[in-house]
Amino acid sequence: MSKNQITIFIIALLILGAFVAVGFKTSDKKEPLNGAPIIGQIENPSKEVDKITISEKNAHYTIDAFYPKTNSDAITQYFKSYVGGQIAQFKDDTSWVNDVESASDGQLSLDIFYVSVPSTLVQNYIFTVNSYTGGAHGLQVRKTFSFNKEGQLLTLSNLFKNGIDDFTAFTKLVQNELLKREGADADWIADGAGAKEENYQSFVVTDVGVTVLFDPYQVAPWSDGAIDISIPFDSFKTTVNPDIVSTH
Repeated sequence: MSKNQITIFIIALLILGAFVAVGFKTSDKKEPLNGAPIIGQIENPSKEVDKITISEKNAHYTIDAFYPKTNSDAITQYFKSYVGGQIAQFKDDTSWVNDVESASDGQLSLDIFYVSVPSTLVQNYIFTVNSYTGGAHGLQVRKTFSFNKEGQLLTLSNLFKNGIDDFTAFTKLVQNELLKREGADADWIADGAGAKEENYQSFVVTDVGVTVLFDPYQVAPWSDGAIDISIPFDSFKTTVNPDIVSTH
């Protein structure tokens, strides 16, 4: 190969290297879609950084609600939508007050608050909705939201290796614990804690297991209040999803 050919060959390699370097740099850059943040690139996207308050009062009712502001605008908006939906439902349930004179004493109420329950791999939020729309007593409902480190909202099937196929065996563990309670009603438990996804929508993932939350009336009388059942990972270690939980 002549000196000129060698020179041309080296120049060609340098030009090719420059194009490859530019190509790699371009491919590594991720642009948000429509200006929205890429949650996976935010450190601890579901971590709470502030608390947002909503208060409203009129002659008929009072509303006090709270939800967390997080590192992710998308997750914060998710909480805002949930709380907004609860407020809208309460106002719909109490729309009769305008036609009932005795309802003007302002005894109706809606209170929404939450607690943050962090663990090593999961950030949990437990919302409690207490409402009184008339009658003998109010209603308490709890709703949980659990996010992994990437900011993904976990569903019931995320807890298991084989998704919902492993769910039935897990519910048996929960039912067995409920049956150990004094005065437990087997029929009530079979209905409220049976292998139906709607019965297990509220759960918290800790470093040692999964805690399932049951609202008053779900698996026992109102007088028993809310009931929480914790199942350690060791009890279902063959089916637990290792990507979601820590089995140490």
